[in-house]
Amino acid sequence: MRDKLYNFFIGGKRFEKEFKKQVRLLIVLTLGFTIAFTWRQTLFDVSQALVQLIIDVKGSTSLSILTSTFITIVSIIIIYLTSHFLKENKENY
Repeated sequence: MRDKLYNFFIGGKRFEKEFKKQVRLLIVLTLGFTIAFTWRQTLFDVSQALVQLIIDVKGSTSLSILTSTFITIVSIIIIYLTSHFLKENKENY
C-alpha cells in the first residue's frame, strides 16, 4: 500500500513519462514563442510597407493602426481557412 501511494504521489514510470512529455512541450512552446517574437518586428515592418504602398498615410499613429488592422484581418482569414480545411468529418465521430 505504501509503495502504491508513493508511486501515485511522488513518482513512478507513468509519472516520469508524463513529466518528460510536459518538459518537452514546455521547451517547444518556449522556442516557438521566441521564434514568433523575433519575427514580430519584421512582419510588422513588411506589412507596414505594404499598407503604406496601398494607402498614402502621413501620420505614424494612423499607419501603425492600419498596419495592425491589416495584420489582424489577414490572421483571421488564415485561422478561418486553416480551421475549415483541417476540420474532421462528422463520420469520424
